[in-house]
Amino acid sequence: MTEPDKKQHGGARPGAGRKTKYEKTVVMRIPEKYQEAIKALISHLDDTAYINGNYKNGEVSEPVFLRSLDDNAQHISFTTRPVLKK
Repeated sequence: MTEPDKKQHGGARPGAGRKTKYEKTVVMRIPEKYQEAIKALISHLDDTAYINGNYKNGEVSEPVFLRSLDDNAQHISFTTRPVLKK
């Protein structure tokens, strides 16, 4: 008998799968409590990618509520400012 016919569909293919809008990504394990804060940080970074030297004051995000690992209620904000040349 000869080698069985190989199927021509299915299986892994080079270049297959969803493409990311970011350069490289990593998988991280974070506490579930911080999930919304991390999403808010990524959203803020995406929304402020345009900030350059013309935006001297930068931009501050809306406060995000979270509970610390010690269960303390906190509001955090993210600030993006350009690096100004001297």
